[in-house]
Amino acid sequence: MIYHTYLLQPGLWIVEGFYYDRDDSRHNAKGQLLITHGRDEWILENEIRVSGEDRRLFVSRYTIQPMSKLDTFTNWKSEVGGPEPLYGLFVLVEDMVMMPWQSGTGYYWGQEIMAYKSPDEYVSRGYAFINSQKVSSWAFMLTRQSG
Repeated sequence: MIYHTYLLQPGLWIVEGFYYDRDDSRHNAKGQLLITHGRDEWILENEIRVSGEDRRLFVSRYTIQPMSKLDTFTNWKSEVGGPEPLYGLFVLVEDMVMMPWQSGTGYYWGQEIMAYKSPDEYVSRGYAFINSQKVSSWAFMLTRQSG
């Protein structure tokens, strides 16, 4: 069984890759993701900047129910980064960290999957929809910073 460093350990991750808009136009994306662990909650904050014609800055903050080493899933909530509060899960299955989510009304929904490559590298793929219309998708590499 893999011990996931993403989420289960605090740390700073550098994010690089591609953001695809609703028309599947590809744009470069770079940013960072910070995971902190408190006794009562974990926090995941990220900032992703999309360059090119579709310039955007995505800022998110997730409040996460802490997990033990024996847990395989946990709940999270985000009130930043979407059109309304988002609720989701982190689910650990072998080499994957899956993150299904939706807004409280179900209007906004999607999923992200992080695939373990090494303790310091994960590959991320995801998508977001409003009702049945694609809003975006992405393909990122996450690299953990040491020290």
